[in-house]
Amino acid sequence: MGVEIERRFLVDGREFRPWREGESISISQCYLSGVSHLENKIVWKGHLLATDTRKITGISTWRIRLHDGSVTLTAKGVRTNATASEYEWPLSIDLYDSLPLDGLPGVSKTRYLWPGEDGLLWEVDEFEGRLAGLIIAEVELENENQEVSIPPWAGLELTNLRGWSNASLSTMIKDSEQN
Repeated sequence: MGVEIERRFLVDGREFRPWREGESISISQCYLSGVSHLENKIVWKGHLLATDTRKITGISTWRIRLHDGSVTLTAKGVRTNATASEYEWPLSIDLYDSLPLDGLPGVSKTRYLWPGEDGLLWEVDEFEGRLAGLIIAEVELENENQEVSIPPWAGLELTNLRGWSNASLSTMIKDSEQN
């Protein structure tokens, strides 16, 4: 089983943006509902997305991410504190292009990679579209008790706050567009 341990922070980027000096990645991702995982096949709306012999249980979110010409399917489990199970599969661009993704909840963002003073890599996401102006930084850890040097531009910690995941934000956007 894959495990993701991360801490997340709200960022005020109105003035000071040192993370922009590093590498950046354009990301577009959407969230799937109704994914089935039966007989080692991961299927959504009749499309075979991946095959996997691992026992995958407790998944709360399925995501497809397009980033720098690559496509990744991700399954995330329920988060407990800073930890969640996470599984990933590469998808082909041809499969991605064939999927009926229009109208699904999703987000677009630019991710900046920023090296922290303690050697940890921070991912700083500047959201686009309806979430423009929102900046969230996250840092992945080896364990929940790992010491982290929090940069001065990192503000309110979002790690244990509900409603701040990318999936939750995408659903909020989708709901507001329908009203």
